[in-house]
Amino acid sequence: MSIQAVNTFKHFIHTKPKTFIVWALFSTVLAFYSFLVWEAGYKMLPYIHDEQAVHDTVTLIEAEGDLDVPYAQVAKEAADAYPLWNNLTAMVTGTYFGYGSNGNSTQVLYYNSMKPIEKSVLSYHMVLGGICLILGILQFTPSFRKKYRKAHRMIGGVYILGVFSMTFAAIYHMLHAGIEHTYQGFAFHIQLWALAISTIICQILAIYHIKKRNIALHLGFQLYTFVAFLNAPIQRYDWAFLGNIYPHLTQGEVNNMVNMLTFWQCLMIGCMIFAWNRASSPMKTKPVEIAPQPVALKVFLALAGVVAIWTVLSTYLGTAGLGSWTAAQVIVPASTLAADAMLYANNTLLTTLFAILMVTAIASGLWLMLRNEASRLARNLFYVSAIWCGVQQVVWGFQLGEPSMAVTAGGGFYMVAGVSLLAFAALALYQQVRGRENKWHESMIFAVNFAFAPALVIWGHAFWYWLEVIPEYYINRGHGYVLAVGMAILLPSFNGFIEMMTSRETKSRVIS
Repeated sequence: MSIQAVNTFKHFIHTKPKTFIVWALFSTVLAFYSFLVWEAGYKMLPYIHDEQAVHDTVTLIEAEGDLDVPYAQVAKEAADAYPLWNNLTAMVTGTYFGYGSNGNSTQVLYYNSMKPIEKSVLSYHMVLGGICLILGILQFTPSFRKKYRKAHRMIGGVYILGVFSMTFAAIYHMLHAGIEHTYQGFAFHIQLWALAISTIICQILAIYHIKKRNIALHLGFQLYTFVAFLNAPIQRYDWAFLGNIYPHLTQGEVNNMVNMLTFWQCLMIGCMIFAWNRASSPMKTKPVEIAPQPVALKVFLALAGVVAIWTVLSTYLGTAGLGSWTAAQVIVPASTLAADAMLYANNTLLTTLFAILMVTAIASGLWLMLRNEASRLARNLFYVSAIWCGVQQVVWGFQLGEPSMAVTAGGGFYMVAGVSLLAFAALALYQQVRGRENKWHESMIFAVNFAFAPALVIWGHAFWYWLEVIPEYYINRGHGYVLAVGMAILLPSFNGFIEMMTSRETKSRVIS
């Protein structure tokens, strides 16, 4: 088996050198994070350090971080009190971001004060997370998955046990920590619960579909659990990257943008891994039979389109922006609403054009998906309107600028929504030119979903306004806005990811 493994590895390098380089770099990054999280898990164990000494050291370093002292000045003390990943972040970003107030020092102090059993459970969760990342690298490498079925199944069993164990350990921690002691509070607490619940559901679905021998759905749902685990390393790499760009901001301010970015990034990575595994499977000899869509689904999507069009017109015509909606006025800080309103001030023609073209993108996209996907007029209308609106959203994102307590996530929403709409519309056009209709349809699913983002962000604010569950303290810190824009980015990404599992391109492959 070892000789065969070496031969398979060599074949992979020679036949797919670019893919090998990308996957090798990605795997190295994850393996490095696994080492960091194991080190943090070890430091989390009870009785490793004197709690009072750690408390005094962290309190002192946090105060010095607020003064932005050089890292070398606190490096020795920080090495004992903070996890290595936190110290590496401070090396890259500076001590104001790495150790200062409204950042991770508060969390380190809480972890230090936890009961021994709580420390042990969180340490267990962290160590298992690192193990699952390493196992996932193997499980989602196509050549390994296909060549070594027995090893794949054995590792898969260990991986599944790890998924359930670490997720329930996370739930135990969240129940004991509560909102108050979760990093940055309400918004991240809700996101962690969503991750935990969706991971358990998708793991159960992955088991169900492997028993039914539906390999594509098994692969997709199993990959989702890996995507969920990617949130931890991607979040920390985002902190280091954005903290280096914005060293004058606190980690909490940057985290408002990171909260929105991370799951989108992870789902996009998941889509690429799924497409890579799918592409390694042979094509079926018979063309895919396109089944008619259920009438109920068509009616639902058409009604959603009508409401989205009304929402976009109401938002960008007349008194444009979030501030024109009562829900946003209640759960979004006034300074964030003011920054949003400045985008459209004295730009009536531009916002009107954006509204018209956004409506055109939604209407033409739904026409292609529900009525006549062969319509050249509808396709051209969609490409022009979607690409223009994508570019305009990117421009608005740049104008809103960096995240802060004043503008919450800054231009993050418009940047991500705009880049996604622009990229998937351009990808659909590319697939059309290349004559790849199955991939064109798949790209359009993503593009049309992201065309709904400006409406979804309003619906997200209405949803949290209607629930009335966000404490006033967190509303003032922008958590209602973060959750609303997070939903507006997450739903199109998640819909596209789920659609890939049963898309025409997927059905055209013999996935095994």
